[in-house]
Amino acid sequence: MKKILNLNDWRLDKNISNAARWVDIKISLKYPDQKQFIEFKPKERVNKIDQYHKDSLNKLLTSNLFGKHEVTGTKKRPNGITTKVKYGILKTLNKLDYIDFIWIQFIDNATKIEKKEAIADKYFCVSMTVVVEIEGVSHKKQNIEKRLVLIKANSFEDAYEKLDKQKDEYSVPYLNTDGRFVRWRIHSFDDCYETDINNPKDLDNANGVEVYSKLKLRKTKTTWNGNF
Repeated sequence: MKKILNLNDWRLDKNISNAARWVDIKISLKYPDQKQFIEFKPKERVNKIDQYHKDSLNKLLTSNLFGKHEVTGTKKRPNGITTKVKYGILKTLNKLDYIDFIWIQFIDNATKIEKKEAIADKYFCVSMTVVVEIEGVSHKKQNIEKRLVLIKANSFEDAYEKLDKQKDEYSVPYLNTDGRFVRWRIHSFDDCYETDINNPKDLDNANGVEVYSKLKLRKTKTTWNGNF
């Protein structure tokens, strides 16, 4: 697995040998596989995860691949380092199984490639409240509809704006069997949820696609003992 995330973001000066090139990097240590901690109690797991990170850091520091450095994370649970290495050392670091990723912060005699990223459209699910209004009829309680609409947009604001422009179309009246006009009017936009859908083909996922999610509190009914 390639751990150097952004090497292609830099254009190297070909007139300079890589042997003479230094690189400022941030190294992130890999988080341990959770399966090895199943048999332990929560407090024991915390200690073992802390020790796992300390052991990984020790292996990295004793690799003799770099000199001056700063440890990131906490003393109890270090999660990586920032340091400077020779360009050729990157390949060696890339092979270490206890490293999660390497982020290049600066390369000597190289230019950062400025990328103009186009804002990509995604699919947002907007939750709205729609009220049902009948001409000349007033009740103590009014029918409302909680409606979820999936819409393609490039931001939350864009999704709201697109639907707001359609308000009049949503509320076009029609005649019911009593000869009264009825309209379904958007009363409010209540929430907007960014989905993981990037194109219509994602809807063919056999596992389904999450289009909306909202956390709520309820009275606890069961307690999980942690057994798988």
